[in-house]
Amino acid sequence: MQLVFWGTRGSLPMNTPNHRIFGGNTSCVSIGADDTLIAFDGGSGLVNLGTEIIADGRREIDICFSHFHADHICGLPFFKPLFNADMTVRLHSFGTQAASLRDALNGYLQDPIFPMGLEDFEADLQFIHHDAEDTLSFGNITVTALPIPHPGGAHALKASTGDKNFIYATDTEHTPSEPNQNLIAFMHKADLAVYDCTYDDDEFATRGGWGHSTWQEGLRLAAAAKVKKFGIFHHEPDRTDDMLIEIEKQAKTMQPSSFVTRDFMRVEI
Repeated sequence: MQLVFWGTRGSLPMNTPNHRIFGGNTSCVSIGADDTLIAFDGGSGLVNLGTEIIADGRREIDICFSHFHADHICGLPFFKPLFNADMTVRLHSFGTQAASLRDALNGYLQDPIFPMGLEDFEADLQFIHHDAEDTLSFGNITVTALPIPHPGGAHALKASTGDKNFIYATDTEHTPSEPNQNLIAFMHKADLAVYDCTYDDDEFATRGGWGHSTWQEGLRLAAAAKVKKFGIFHHEPDRTDDMLIEIEKQAKTMQPSSFVTRDFMRVEI
């Protein structure tokens, strides 16, 4: 299983001299196995994935969405495969949501927010909604989902190929001293898990209800789930490179196999 982190930032894309090492694109991760390629979320990182898809001559892509907040869909209007009539783009969503993915994109892609709509895309664009307990099959990659606490609803996603598992658990808020047991079970013995590490424990005390978690809580969950490698993900917009380097140093004292994800990072598991 080959992973590419096209966007690892949360909430808002960033581009300053202090955001060069870890990058500033919002959430998007691609998962490849043999000839199969899928993606999780469509943040601004999706734009660069789209360029690679066109260059590789691919004709189809499946994108699974954790939820529909703006930082997770903002790459779609600039996703080159959507302007290619030879492409099929399937957008997958899960479980009960405050609105459908089509509703969310229709609201986003219209005046006065954006000058074009879904009807302007040339690709065969398909919206496919699944029950949270469904197992999706894409070639030799299977995807399952788990509801996690977040305003409006969100889902953690698991990509599996044989005995390899990747967990994508972003945009969730924890309750201190009450570990999410369902998520621990979902992450159990994963080869790699990434988690919503927007804040640290001290910051979290004043951000209740904002829908995000901390890197320390992520490490606690990873330890309870016996995760092999843990990736700090969904960085707060103001987190500079120096801040993230320091977080990574501290995280490695708790779990040596942990690391801070960065844009364009490629990982094989």
